[in-house]
Amino acid sequence: MCRRVLRHSLKSVNRHSKADETQQDYAFRYRLDLESAKTPVFHHRLAELVRAVLESLLNVVVPQSSGKDVKVDGFRWLMDREQNYPLFCNLDKASAPSAFGAPRGNRLLEPENGDGAVFQSVANASLYEPRIDLIAKLTESILALVGFEYQGKPVEVDGFKLKDLHDWIVPSTGSTGEVIDYAGSSCSCDCVFCCNRGNPPSVAVSNGMSRAAEEDFAEIKTRIEYFSPENGLALFPSLGSVYEVTTHPFFLAMLRRLRAKTSRPFRITTNGNNLTPKVVAEMSELKPVYLYFSLNSSSPSRRQRLMRDSNSQTAIDALPLLKEHLIPYAAVIVPWPLDTMSEMLDDLSATVAYAASQEANMIQVNLPGYTRCFSPIPEVDFHRVWEAVIEQVRELREKHDCPIVAMPTLYEENIYHKSKNLAQIIGVVKNSPAYFGDLRKGDIILDISGFPVRSRPQARDLLSALRQSQANALSLKVQRGTSTVQINLDLSKHSYPYSPDFDAYLGMVFLGAGFRVSYLEDLKQVIEARRARRVLFLSSELVKPSLEQCLAETRLFTNSAAKIDIEVPQNRFFGGNIFMGDLLVVQDFIDHIQGYVARRGFKPDLVVIPSSPFNLSGWGRDLTGRVYLDIERVTGVPVELLPCATVYE
Repeated sequence: MCRRVLRHSLKSVNRHSKADETQQDYAFRYRLDLESAKTPVFHHRLAELVRAVLESLLNVVVPQSSGKDVKVDGFRWLMDREQNYPLFCNLDKASAPSAFGAPRGNRLLEPENGDGAVFQSVANASLYEPRIDLIAKLTESILALVGFEYQGKPVEVDGFKLKDLHDWIVPSTGSTGEVIDYAGSSCSCDCVFCCNRGNPPSVAVSNGMSRAAEEDFAEIKTRIEYFSPENGLALFPSLGSVYEVTTHPFFLAMLRRLRAKTSRPFRITTNGNNLTPKVVAEMSELKPVYLYFSLNSSSPSRRQRLMRDSNSQTAIDALPLLKEHLIPYAAVIVPWPLDTMSEMLDDLSATVAYAASQEANMIQVNLPGYTRCFSPIPEVDFHRVWEAVIEQVRELREKHDCPIVAMPTLYEENIYHKSKNLAQIIGVVKNSPAYFGDLRKGDIILDISGFPVRSRPQARDLLSALRQSQANALSLKVQRGTSTVQINLDLSKHSYPYSPDFDAYLGMVFLGAGFRVSYLEDLKQVIEARRARRVLFLSSELVKPSLEQCLAETRLFTNSAAKIDIEVPQNRFFGGNIFMGDLLVVQDFIDHIQGYVARRGFKPDLVVIPSSPFNLSGWGRDLTGRVYLDIERVTGVPVELLPCATVYE
């Protein structure tokens, strides 16, 4: 649907809604940072204005000539052929956010006149909707040169607001979480392992906002008005760190309003301490609903110590309520070494047993982590903790019929699976088509309805497509031990805790998403387009073994003149035991490339980086809001992003 038609249709919907409820759009306001304009790069103020305009634009758009990208690194005045002004010459000083320094505008600011207006975070906008950051920088640059007036009198300007929200509609996945998560502005627990405890201040998703629940709900209502999942469009995101949504005073009102807008499933993350019989009963009226339930311990005393939760028993008692109301859920456990390793593992076993007895759809064990900003830094060997937890999880899978997944899944695969990327089933959801079809843990899928299966991503894609089709049955060929077994599935045969709305693979649970071999085809095209001979591919500690295996097995590069070095950058920004590639930031890549050049004595022809660290907003930004283009600007080495999915498993 073209933007003009959609704009008209959404305006019609909004006019109808507001006629009924006299609702006004939420005002998205942003504070200007007029102090930064006082420290210019160029002393010539007009040149400084052009620099700010061009640099801001080039962080949002890519210039082209005859359909091909053009790189711009400077400018001159039309009337002056001698004086050149370089662009991005201050990147090392200004654009690299410190792990401990807050980014611009990343705090709540109240106007001096006390009118109660709340300003959104410009730093958050630089991540999700950098055109807002562009407007802020352009306005700041103009105000460094001129003063605004109205009817001959000076007007002091310290911020701006968006006029017509139809101008700020962007592509959407259609997930209801794009609305629901805005209710998670505060938390009812204070977990010792909370990921938000260790976020460096310059992480752009920390929007720094602390506002009244009514203010939250005003924004949420506006987002619901502009939410069009069927058309794949919504208002631009501005999420900060998401905490507990169920304790928000308007949580159920939000869900009811959203359900009136769409029949799409609700996926809700919760710590469970507000899941009273009344709340669970009301949620059951709004199905389909799926909960990611941060249980962590089935022991009230241990859960209270882990999460500082005064309502631990309420959360633990919620599992049988969810079962009673047929609300599927994943029980999430972070095994944190609070006391001894043995106590942690014993509690993990007891908590898994409890969740399995209450028919959890699956159990998700999140391996614990911390950053260098975490306080206090745990005095624990987390490498040993991870190995012990994985060993325990593998034993628990043999005791319970509820699927148990340890995340990140690639960690387990790298330790225990010599052959990577197999379509091996590690668990089967109870009462699913796979369960009734007698698929078992350890089965390796060889064929799905006549389609040979060679990798885990391929199997998942086929199963997902068949689930969404009108097919009532499918056949599989699996390797079970040394035998090959034919399995026939009746897709209409299922019951709780399986849910066709949420179980994408008919009840089969795998060891994560796996590595798509098609990425190698894309890699070859990128290398050939650049005519590169010496290629540096920056991977992650988790993905590198699968990548190396797939490269060794493929014939794509047999006759290639390119030599590919695969290296893993250190995550210095987050530090601690964080080593997931998706959490690397621009400065981590710059540091590694500069170190590579120093070690090898030459620059590679091309650096290839998976796009996943920059996928969050679609604008090529890392978690600090910095654009990936700065990597090439600083290092002087050509950089290409290899499009790939973010790894959530």
